[in-house]
Amino acid sequence: MKNKDFLLSIVLNVFLAYLWIFLIYLIFDFVKLKDNALLFGIVLASIGTLLLAEVVRRVNPFIEYKITHPVKVAGFISFGFIGVVNLYWISF
Repeated sequence: MKNKDFLLSIVLNVFLAYLWIFLIYLIFDFVKLKDNALLFGIVLASIGTLLLAEVVRRVNPFIEYKITHPVKVAGFISFGFIGVVNLYWISF
């Protein structure tokens, strides 16, 4: 375990978190003008989140580590922190 692994995990997960936030913003902007916007937005956001989760799983170079490995935990925390902070400030 090197500091380089921690940094790579954090940077990669921060980038993917911002990519996920951008996806959510695009979906919510797209469904504003539709009928049943809430249902349509939830369905599209769920599908987009599942697809992004698959991309995250395949892109992550630390796939062989267990879920409790410190490098993976640092990445999950950075992803969650960026996601929560940015979703907190979404103004609809």
